[in-house]
Amino acid sequence: MEDEVSDEEIATGVLDVLANGSGFLRLDPAGQSRDDVYVSPAQIRRCELRAGDEVSGPVRPPRRNERHPSLVRVETVNGGDAEPPEERPWFGDLTPVLPTERLSNPAAFEAAPFGRGSRVAVAGPPGAGATTLLVETARTLTETYPDMTVQVVLAGVRPEEVTGWREAGFDAVGGSFERSPEAQAQAAELAVERAKRLVERGGHAAVVIDALDALPPGVRRRLFGTARATEEGGSLTMVAATGDDREVLRWASTRLVLERPGQVDADASGTLAVNRLA
Repeated sequence: MEDEVSDEEIATGVLDVLANGSGFLRLDPAGQSRDDVYVSPAQIRRCELRAGDEVSGPVRPPRRNERHPSLVRVETVNGGDAEPPEERPWFGDLTPVLPTERLSNPAAFEAAPFGRGSRVAVAGPPGAGATTLLVETARTLTETYPDMTVQVVLAGVRPEEVTGWREAGFDAVGGSFERSPEAQAQAAELAVERAKRLVERGGHAAVVIDALDALPPGVRRRLFGTARATEEGGSLTMVAATGDDREVLRWASTRLVLERPGQVDADASGTLAVNRLA
């Protein structure tokens, strides 16, 4: 029998805020679980919590007719004291600017370099090598930039590809095509919200999505559009496989088109304002 959650136990998770003002601490990076901790609207308002905040505090077990344990009080938010709430800007109020710091990329990006805050679209038919390139990109960013938090989101991939990402050392959120589109979209949005909270506080984040075209069009547009360098804060870099989604290619600041397995059509690759990347 599993141990009950007691007031003395501390739970730490990423806050997912619901439409009714309440929320849940998501404890499993892969998505929702029965161990998720309920957070009341009053706690969210008092501590000025936002979706994507890392929240910690003691929890109590579920009472009759409750499905989840509940947060007793908020003790820390993003590693600091919960009260008084930290003064921080809203992501949407930060001024977007063109990327100026070039990032180290795998060799395939030689024709299409990108920097901190770029929206990078990797297009191509199945079997063209997009997933392999994304794994290389995520590994390069993680190993080269200790100041950058790298998250991997999976949507609509094959179960074997989930295993491949795990064996590469990444705790990816989302999952294979077996999961519902709604669950995958929710995991993707929460990962991007987490990245936005880092940028608001002056940090740098990267979100790697395999694959963006498996998400609903509205979610696809909203997530890809969050990538930016900011004047007052940090940067959010987005690198996403896009299949044959030409609309996403139009939104991208950097685009790479894989025409054949493991090969690049340089004429179809490009970066906006490449000469601004130092």
